[in-house]
Amino acid sequence: MNKFQEFLQKTLVPFSNKLGQNKILQSISAGMVMTLPVTIGASVFSILASFPIKSVSDWFNSIGITKPMNAVVNGSMNILAVFIAFSIAYNYAKKSKANGVIAGLFSLSSFFVLAPQTVPSGKKVVTAFKMDYLGSNGIIVAIILSILIAMLYVRLSKVKRLVIKLPDSVPSMVSTSIEPLIIGIIIFTIVFIVGAFFSYTPYNNVFDFVNKLITAPLVHVGGSPWTIILIITLSNLLFFFGIHPAAIQSVIMPIVISMMVASAPIYQSGKQIPYLKNLVAFGFSNNDAAGATLSLILVGLIFGKSKRYKEFFKVSSIPGLFNINEPVVFGLPIVLNPLMLIPFLLSTLISGSIAMIAVNIGFITNYNPMLGLGVPWTMPKVIADFLIMGWQGAVVWIINFVIMFFIYLPFFKVLDQQALEAEQNEPKKEEN
Repeated sequence: MNKFQEFLQKTLVPFSNKLGQNKILQSISAGMVMTLPVTIGASVFSILASFPIKSVSDWFNSIGITKPMNAVVNGSMNILAVFIAFSIAYNYAKKSKANGVIAGLFSLSSFFVLAPQTVPSGKKVVTAFKMDYLGSNGIIVAIILSILIAMLYVRLSKVKRLVIKLPDSVPSMVSTSIEPLIIGIIIFTIVFIVGAFFSYTPYNNVFDFVNKLITAPLVHVGGSPWTIILIITLSNLLFFFGIHPAAIQSVIMPIVISMMVASAPIYQSGKQIPYLKNLVAFGFSNNDAAGATLSLILVGLIFGKSKRYKEFFKVSSIPGLFNINEPVVFGLPIVLNPLMLIPFLLSTLISGSIAMIAVNIGFITNYNPMLGLGVPWTMPKVIADFLIMGWQGAVVWIINFVIMFFIYLPFFKVLDQQALEAEQNEPKKEEN
């Protein structure tokens, strides 16, 4: 075990630390988080518009409010690429000590410049932005473009000759807007050249180029169910060494979000979504928080004999219920605790495998991608799974919870016995 820990500390841990400190990945992660208010706010209407109880859903439709509720979803989660185009560039510029708002606006405007601006309507062509490019088919472009535009803006803003300086008597609001004028001309000239270049290619635009040559194989390979499960397992392994899993999971989040957004209109039409296995695998890659530690908490509450663990699990139970398991990971601890390594890693493999079986046998038949985007991460997982996948999702969660309960049980008993013996020996040490 010691040699294995040394091997991982020399190889994976430095790599993960470097990955987590990367400015680009940090900006993508922060930019994604910035969109949560939009997705969470719209998720209320998504729940009502696609209510899991059919009688209620039919009643909403009969009184004519389903369409307005879907409009809320279309104006928020279904144009997520638009928000991402701004938020990632904003965060990159802020981390580079530049004007985040200006960078975000340049990126957002460039996104619309490159987006196709005509939509076929029968035999005519209407000037408009197609929703597909603003949502699922635009997310990868928005991520790449926002980083490139932000990097370009940051570099150009450091060239003093390109920044227009106005006298101090000019209001700051005006001077701040005028300063990047030359930089804006340079950025839009480059964006124009890129857009014109792709208009002469068989792809017609950069969106179709990216989706046909990059996004499709990326989703097929990087977003396969077992790839998702293995990546989450790897992130849990790093968590065992004290490296937060967000650094690794941020790599697959753009792919998962792309699949969710692409599936949203299909789900709204009442059909089975195309990425069912992928999204179910992602949903159950951690049955609750990382390592399915809620099962461990219940084991400790029921079978804990040592004073240390009985009190500890009482305190950590409420945060654990809401998927906050840092108290358990760092307080039990699970970090660098050889006894907890095996069940902690098995959790994702087991829960993900059972989820795959549930899909293969036809037990889980659909997944609400809009709720997958909008449900807050602190919502108890069994409730979230019920809302996203129906009662079947809640049943699979319970099965996983019970299995992990019995897997954690023997490991915890050994740990608890060690703590109990240490407590029993304390008075003897005092007497000596």
